Amino acid sequence: MSRDLGLEELLDERGFFPRLLGRNARGRDEKLLYGPDLPVVLLTGGPGMGKQRLVEVLRDRLGPKVPVAYVDCADARYAEEAARRPSCRSVVTEALYDIAQRMGEWEGPGGALSSPRFFAGMAAVTAGQQLRRRDMEQELARYRVVLRPSKGLGRFTRNVVAGYLSALAGVVAPAAAPLVGAALTEFLEQLASAGAEPVRATYGDYPGAAGSPGTGLRLLTHDFQHGGDERRFAEGFLFRALREDLDAAYSGLGAALTRVGRPAVLLQHANWPVGRVLLAAALADRADGHRDRTVLVATERMARPLFLADEPRTEELAHYRPDQEEPPGWQRLPARGRLGQGVLLLRMPLLTTEHLHQQLQRHTGGAPQAARLRRAQSAVHRLSGHRPRTVQRLVEAAGELPELDNDRELLDQPAVLDGESLPVRDVLLAELVLRQLPEHLPVEHTDRWLDLLTQLSVAHTGDCARALLRSPELAGTAGTITADEVQRYLLESGWPACERHFIGDFGLRQMLMSRLHGPPQEGAEWRRNHSLLHAHYRTRAESPDRAFGTTAAHGLNHDLVANGPERAVRHLAGAFPADGVGTEEWCDQLLALAQAPAPGGRDDRHARMTVARIEGGKLERQLDELLHAVWLCEERTRPPDTAAAERTVHLLHELAREYAGAAPVLTTRAELWGRRARNRQPLQSCSCTAHIGEGS
Repeated sequence: MSRDLGLEELLDERGFFPRLLGRNARGRDEKLLYGPDLPVVLLTGGPGMGKQRLVEVLRDRLGPKVPVAYVDCADARYAEEAARRPSCRSVVTEALYDIAQRMGEWEGPGGALSSPRFFAGMAAVTAGQQLRRRDMEQELARYRVVLRPSKGLGRFTRNVVAGYLSALAGVVAPAAAPLVGAALTEFLEQLASAGAEPVRATYGDYPGAAGSPGTGLRLLTHDFQHGGDERRFAEGFLFRALREDLDAAYSGLGAALTRVGRPAVLLQHANWPVGRVLLAAALADRADGHRDRTVLVATERMARPLFLADEPRTEELAHYRPDQEEPPGWQRLPARGRLGQGVLLLRMPLLTTEHLHQQLQRHTGGAPQAARLRRAQSAVHRLSGHRPRTVQRLVEAAGELPELDNDRELLDQPAVLDGESLPVRDVLLAELVLRQLPEHLPVEHTDRWLDLLTQLSVAHTGDCARALLRSPELAGTAGTITADEVQRYLLESGWPACERHFIGDFGLRQMLMSRLHGPPQEGAEWRRNHSLLHAHYRTRAESPDRAFGTTAAHGLNHDLVANGPERAVRHLAGAFPADGVGTEEWCDQLLALAQAPAPGGRDDRHARMTVARIEGGKLERQLDELLHAVWLCEERTRPPDTAAAERTVHLLHELAREYAGAAPVLTTRAELWGRRARNRQPLQSCSCTAHIGEGS
């Protein structure tokens, strides 16, 4: 299965990115989208949505056609290089140096993009440190590689630029000793003078420079040395200088004749510190009216990035859903000072049901067993949430078209990771969880993160999760981390929230529960955790519960999985509103109990919805059958159960005939639940299961 599946609308010849960059993969010009005021395009979407793949494809497919610099903001190499000379380097300046180098290596139309403004800033920062002569010479020589003149310019223009660059480099070459005081001032003035208009215009605009480029370079050096917010501002200004270099390469008559498209900077893992500094600087500049023609594309896990936390509501920001709409006509709002006004949030597209069907047919060779193919497709649909990476792995695992009873059986099928055959569940957890650990997760928790999530997969609410983490049985797994911290790390990693499940992504939760349960006949830890939560709620006084109506229903939901249905049935019988008082609440409790996951092992719910096994009176036997029928209707890891839907309707009508007081509500519920079940909809929807009825 192609890893580029689903990206067609973004990458095709007339797609979003060829129009944004002005060229397609064939090297043909495209009518430019937006401009001259460009948005910063943030690719949003959690793990497995294809953000990294998209920026890599942009680099590899469009990079040979227009100047493109790819920066992985999580690359440890930047920190390693900065540590070699921390007084005049930082992780951010190393990333900027990498961008300048990539642009200086461009060999397409117009030739290399030189970076004299960026060079002048880094030369000033270097000269402002008290380095030994040899160290300063080495550091300044390092940056001279970004002063390559463009090959594609006319002879006259090329000679002018070459002369300017030689003069600029000539100022730096004689610097043979630490520069302080008057010597530093003279050096900075010479640097500004040799830089002529480009350096003068850029650094004369530095806050406090009052038009003097020498003063601007001195202030830049001071801020860089000072650290903290001052250093971050200086780093952001160096990014502005670099973007002005790129903009200058596209300005003038020579550029109009030789340059094509727009230059682009691609920021992978832009939620990491380097990316946040660069994004904040570019957005602040553009909000203040500093325009440039550099396309900035950045990946962001969260649907609402943290740096936009104080911005207007997410729905007020510019959005683009490529699987649902044409590119929006982006325009900056008139108010200034808000970073979010310069952002276009591009939500990574989900794969379609047709994509799933085509890939399964292709991967299975168009197997003749149509029913088994449809069953595999419905399992992939429910477990993947149509996330591209998850779809890819599940389609590969479904190659043998196993005879599935429950979708989670597909997660036990083999897949290959780094040459090793593993259950596809473990492969996906490695790719989506272990390879994308939360940025702020403390080091002491990195080795236990997956085990921790696995244990918490049975939790519904924060209270649930806290109860598990406080238990002696999980003390070794939990360490010092809290449930609230776990939930925050999940959200920051791009996993969605759900009002009824602690692990808010349906597919991730199924993988974790499958891992917790283990082989079909085991499930000791699975039952233990449910028993712990049953005990937690059983010992509490009856009180309202956000997810289940009452704490009793919450506890019995877990007991249903851990110990069977007997206590749940007797609770429903004892609370049954024969006189009709509280029938709505009773129906809600029945539905809350039926949210329990499939019990694992042999599934006898079909048998019990027609023949009760509980010992007791007629009402208890009726409720035993009703609970199992509703439980099957609510099962989200198998195709919609028509027989269970019809049995639910029948049993509710039967109760309505026998208990006149409760009849109106029971009849209404029979009609409502029957209709929803026949339409393949959950009887009680929540955020993570809202999509599951579609295409099943």
